[in-house]
Formats: sequence, structure tokens, C-alpha cells
Amino acid sequence: MPPDPALADLLATMAVDSSFTRPTATDIAGARISHEADALRFTPPEERSSVADVREVDLSDSHGELRVRIYRPHTESSKLPTIVWYHGGGWTTGSLETGDILARALCHSARALVISVAYRLAPEHPWPAAIEDAERALAWVADHIDELGGDEASIAVGGDSAGGNVAAVIAQNGRETGPRLAAQILIYPFLDLNLQQARQRYPSLAENAAGYYVTLDDLRWCVGNYLPIGADATDPRISPSLHPDLSGLPPAVIAVAEYDPLRDQGTAYADAVQDSSVPVTLHKGLGLIHGYCDMLTVVPAARSELEQVIDSVRNTLAASVA
Repeated sequence: MPPDPALADLLATMAVDSSFTRPTATDIAGARISHEADALRFTPPEERSSVADVREVDLSDSHGELRVRIYRPHTESSKLPTIVWYHGGGWTTGSLETGDILARALCHSARALVISVAYRLAPEHPWPAAIEDAERALAWVADHIDELGGDEASIAVGGDSAGGNVAAVIAQNGRETGPRLAAQILIYPFLDLNLQQARQRYPSLAENAAGYYVTLDDLRWCVGNYLPIGADATDPRISPSLHPDLSGLPPAVIAVAEYDPLRDQGTAYADAVQDSSVPVTLHKGLGLIHGYCDMLTVVPAARSELEQVIDSVRNTLAASVA
């Protein structure tokens, strides 16, 4: 189907408005400023989901700086499903502020405790810093689940874009290191960073290479900043879709977007995980683009799609304690 009409209007505006700056047209600092600005205008704070309480905790230690933001829903439940959330931004941009849109939506609509993680960013802190921070945050949540008011039987990880990559890696690592996870929530995830070979496997990398906000050149820029010299992009800790064994993973909710260069990575991973006897719910995001979950004010179809994704998250978490 063609792009959603409201989304088509937004894309047309972005094409001529110089205030929309892509990473490849600026430097790291400029890319970070642009990401923050886009999130604010796509869904300003007053348009975001209501939650009962928000507080931050500093988990910094000898391994480095690390902060988390804890969102509590409006509910009287004493033990809440808990989502450890990793924001998007190509491992180079994004923050607790840009992650606020999705964290609030998940907290409000899934009636879940959400812990959003401010992992260290590249290129100052290249791989595996983000993975190490993600594991530190998850371990802290598991160790403090009772005082947080969470349910140890219903802990999930999730993220969007690069955060989806981080969540997928953590879900795979967790099979050996724990804690037991109830779900993995992967929203338009970037799962195969070996882009030179990936173009042969995923037609959407060429079909949607340009013109839909996030471009193939943007993806290359992110990978170039994330991976240190000598890193092997085929390492499953970098490209989780290349892991040879996908059995034993937690149930997955995977959302892709029709006009996303990463679309086929997400759908291929959904198929592979399902073929490994892991329950998967796939949302195809018809008519939408990468980043649509941040565009809730300007693209009504994005809000509708996200509501359906969160319905699946809520059902998957409920099944974990049934």
C-alpha cells in the first residue's frame, strides 16, 4: 500500500525543510541535536501518555556512567510486569528524553513498570559498551524487582531500532546468564550490521534506501560509528540475527514498517525465531516508516499501529504469568 497520507505529507515537508537534518549531513553533535528536536516536534511532552510516577536512578560505577528512568503506571497492582527499555538512535544518538515517548506509551497502555536505560553512546563508547550497560541495567532490575514493585516472573526487554538490536542481543545472552525473560519487544530492529552482504538477503535495504526518513546511508553511518576497528559485524553479539541457535528465546513481539530499509531484517528474524519454536507476534506497519512510534502526534496511523503493538506486548506479558 502507499505511504499513509499524513506520513506522505510529513515526508514532503522533511524533503524541503532544512531543519530536519539527517546524520550524514552533519557531525555527531549535530545528529544528537537533530534527534532530540525531531522527537519534540513529532510528539511534544504534552501529547505523551500519562503515567503515575517518573524517577531517575544513577547506577554509575567503576564500569562507567549509567542512568535509568523508572516509569510507573496508574494501577493499584502490587506486582507489575516490567519492561527494561533500550532507546533507539543508531547507538550514537538518543537519550532518556527521546525514549520518553515509547516508555510512556508502554507504561500507560501495557500497565507495566518501564525502566528506560541511558546506555553509553558511540563513537565515544563503541561496541560493546551499549551491551555491557544493557546487561548491567537488567541485572539491577532483577536484583531490585521486589522493591521496584515488579513481578520477577514477568520481566521483558525491548527497544526500538538500535535499541531493538540491544534487546535481541540481551535476550540471546540471557539464555545463559539470566534472568529468565518473559518477552522481547523489538520495534523496527537493526539486527544484521554486515550491510555489504545484508543487501543480498534483505531487498528492503535497496527498495527503501532513500526517501523515507531513515536511509541506507544513515544506517552505514551508524554502523561506522558503533563498531570499533577490527570488530566482526557477523558476531551474533553485534548482529543477533546471525546467531546459529535461536531456540529457547523468550516470546517475541516484533514490529516492522513497510517503508523501512530494515523491514526485511525484522520479518526474517521473526520467521527464524518462530521456526525455532518460539512464539512470535509480528506487526507489519503497513504504510509506515522507520521511527513511526515517535510520530504519534503528526501521523494518526502511527498511534493506531503502536496501540496494536502494545496490545500484543500486554497479552504476551500476561501469558508469562498465566
